[in-house]
Amino acid sequence: MDTAAGIDRPGALNLLAQSETPNPARTRTKRPLSRAAWFLVIVVALAVAVPMIAIDHRREAQLNELEQRLRILASGRGEVIETWLEGLTRPVDRVVNSEMFRLFATEIDLSLGDVAELAAGTSAEPPAGGREAEISVPLAAQIPFMSQVLTDFAKSEDFTAGYLIDRKGVAYVSNATAPEITQRQKTLALQALKNGVLRYGPLRPTQAGLVLDIFAPIRSAQSETERSAPVAVALLSVTVSLRMAQLLTTPPLAEPGERLRMLQVIEGEAYEIAPGQVPPLRRIAGFPADQPGPALDFGRRQGLAGGAVYSVGAPVSGPAWWVVQEIDAAAVSERLGGFIAAVVTVAVLAVLSVAAVFGAFWWRLANEHSAALAGQYQRLAGRIEAQKRLLDSINNTITDHIGLKALDGTYRYVNPAFARAIGKDVEQALGLDDAAVFGKGTAARLKHSDQRALASGAPVTVGEEVYLGPKPHHLQITKVPYRDESGVFSGIVSVTRDVTELIEEQRKTEQAIRQTVAALAYAVELRDPYLAGRSRRTAGFATAVAARLGASREEIATVEIAASLSQIGKLGVPREILTKPGRLTAEEREVVVSALLRVAQSQGRFQVRCGACH
Repeated sequence: MDTAAGIDRPGALNLLAQSETPNPARTRTKRPLSRAAWFLVIVVALAVAVPMIAIDHRREAQLNELEQRLRILASGRGEVIETWLEGLTRPVDRVVNSEMFRLFATEIDLSLGDVAELAAGTSAEPPAGGREAEISVPLAAQIPFMSQVLTDFAKSEDFTAGYLIDRKGVAYVSNATAPEITQRQKTLALQALKNGVLRYGPLRPTQAGLVLDIFAPIRSAQSETERSAPVAVALLSVTVSLRMAQLLTTPPLAEPGERLRMLQVIEGEAYEIAPGQVPPLRRIAGFPADQPGPALDFGRRQGLAGGAVYSVGAPVSGPAWWVVQEIDAAAVSERLGGFIAAVVTVAVLAVLSVAAVFGAFWWRLANEHSAALAGQYQRLAGRIEAQKRLLDSINNTITDHIGLKALDGTYRYVNPAFARAIGKDVEQALGLDDAAVFGKGTAARLKHSDQRALASGAPVTVGEEVYLGPKPHHLQITKVPYRDESGVFSGIVSVTRDVTELIEEQRKTEQAIRQTVAALAYAVELRDPYLAGRSRRTAGFATAVAARLGASREEIATVEIAASLSQIGKLGVPREILTKPGRLTAEEREVVVSALLRVAQSQGRFQVRCGACH
């Protein structure tokens, strides 16, 4: 109505001005042309602003999704590596907890002679009496036997070298093929003695590949707790090149341009771990190894191999290792490039269409001086028809499936995208119902959503999995009641969007989460052999109960994950306490309670019954 008034008013002014001015067209068109110019300016501004906002929103959403994916992959691989390290160090417990090794190390620590001379069999004559005479002679005879025991152990567990090191850093027992310890190994052994906890040395390259040193303190034979000071350190070396190469293999579901890298930090400098390459440890400059926080934050930065990347890093508990998941920035930009091109194209076409329509209109208005009111309405009708064709052209080019169904369930209108999806022409699709298009089962479900939309008078959105051709598709269908000119419901407008790629991506993410949960559950079962299969059975019972109670799909998945990780607190309890057949001591109960408190605090739930520990 406003447009019609804008046409009538200049026409009336033109009739009055014919007898007063020699140029009536100028008076008639000056103000409308000015308004048209302002309108075109506004249209152009909107055509620039709206695409920019849409592109920024799409870019932000894409980066958020990318951050979540990279963070899950990095943390998941870090947890797998930690589980592998735990399994790698489990045989070391046989040495540090062996009564034979503990007694031997205690006697060596109590001896007052030179341990190096004692190990070499070149010590001076023993004292005539006292504690020294009682200890040094038997120990010298025991050293070859202990070396043979350590050699057999290292061979059976695939360790390349093994040592027993005293408080002075002297390796008084080693396996047959072990080389002399280095100054760095000596320093790390003394640090393990001082701290009293197991630690890992940095990876070091050898002719056999990358070697990892494990320093495990040995406590005295009389000690019953882990708080007593150690009397020696067991140093065991193992070759890890093959296993590290397997852990760093790019998964088959990786995105183009996506890579997994692993770093080792030595004295504030970062080195990339690359098994099978020369050299296997390559120094990386600029890596923020000393940054605060538990992980390398997501961001755009220089890649480890050069070039701009988006990356996320997670540290590995124990050794000074980092797992870095990165993807080329060019690959991320390429994903956004198609969306930008489409948005810019639509914006340009919209501006050109509006400019062409208004240019034609004002050209006709400026040149038709004596057009009557009927001609003006005719031009208005032409403009409306042009707008209709424009809307039809836009409707025919969009990828969403649009259809209009009558109340009897037959389609009265479908757009070309809808017809292509069901493999028919537009004319062939008209008159069909949902049973003919999707099958009877899907048609029954769609009919239910139609009834809901008509009953509520509001849009209703449902998700359906249907077969369009030979492949299944996940569709998001929005039903909107259609009213005729009298306001009565006369049909249903359905707008369908194919979200198959989004659903598949969500399934990939769920699969990654399930693999991570399975790895954690497996780590718990490895730590406590009495839990073999319990996490799986608990998850099965819990999901069955949740399903029987009518829980949603998301709630059932949450219950399954929680049940699978119900015993994760045992990762913080020492193995000897978990497998102890007798009654726990007060110190052992305190260790169990502390582990439970840490798990409860990490989960945001502080609910521990101390009576259960007895």
